[in-house]
Amino acid sequence: MKKHRILIVGASGFVGKNLVLQYTQREHVSILVRPTSNIALFKNNPRIRILYGDLAEDRGITDALKGIDVVIHCAATTMGRSYWEFHRTNTKGTKHLISAMLERNVRKILYVSSHAACGPCSANIPLQEHDPKKPVSFYGRTKNLAENLVAGSGLDFTIIRPVSVYGPHDKEILTYVKLLNRGICPVVGFGTKYLNVIYVQDLVDVIIKTVEQDHFPRATYFANDGQCYSLDSIMDTIAATLNKRSLKVCVPTALALFVGLLNDVFVSPGKRLVTRDKVRELACQYWVCSSENISRELGFKPRYTFDRGIIETIKWYRSQGYLS
Repeated sequence: MKKHRILIVGASGFVGKNLVLQYTQREHVSILVRPTSNIALFKNNPRIRILYGDLAEDRGITDALKGIDVVIHCAATTMGRSYWEFHRTNTKGTKHLISAMLERNVRKILYVSSHAACGPCSANIPLQEHDPKKPVSFYGRTKNLAENLVAGSGLDFTIIRPVSVYGPHDKEILTYVKLLNRGICPVVGFGTKYLNVIYVQDLVDVIIKTVEQDHFPRATYFANDGQCYSLDSIMDTIAATLNKRSLKVCVPTALALFVGLLNDVFVSPGKRLVTRDKVRELACQYWVCSSENISRELGFKPRYTFDRGIIETIKWYRSQGYLS
């Protein structure tokens, strides 16, 4: 098994934090974060080399790549008011990273993209990696453009498209957990919705397996836990784990978009419940894909179904004081 000198970009984000914590149980890693990032979790850890830079501003990237073999790129803007807020990090930042890698002759990149880059499907038939991409959100469109940049870079790459990721350090599903803890279950639109999910530790395992097996075949893979869930079953499982009864409230898409607009205009980024961009994704009926390719090629077997993963997630939220 080949040892790589790894740089993790986006280490202060949800997936990045979990990835760094897992990696440092076995080896040293370098991380690239912005000077304003909260990295209290990583300070005083002798296995972490902290480097400062900014993808969007093209600062500190080339220096951070010195002596690096593999870049794991999981930096992203997931909440924004405009297309250009997403584009700045997701697309422009990826372009800057690729340029710096080519300059430093760092040849391998694992890009953590998103199911959103491909978009939803029109029926409950799992999408395959080769299916046409039809992103519906600014986030998805800018991640799609970033995928295209990686694929056209000439680098050896693996692009992983995780589905909805949840677990410790995630603030997005926390919003829904808090609402369900109060007995409310809001759903955008009407009709039964279906989706895949993946527990963050399973996603981290996929990323680490990819690097450890030196698997950079210039290919793209979906990653999920192998199950298809209805949104109702997801919400019911969360409510049961919280030992709460919840009232499902169907919110018309137009009203949800208006609420998203109010959040975009009047609420600071860290406190927004929902944005217009997120509503565009939540309104879709089918977010279903197949992860057979990555399971077959890497021998990946998810360890967490949602009912197990959400127990660990809620346990972590309680330990951090997020739930009363």
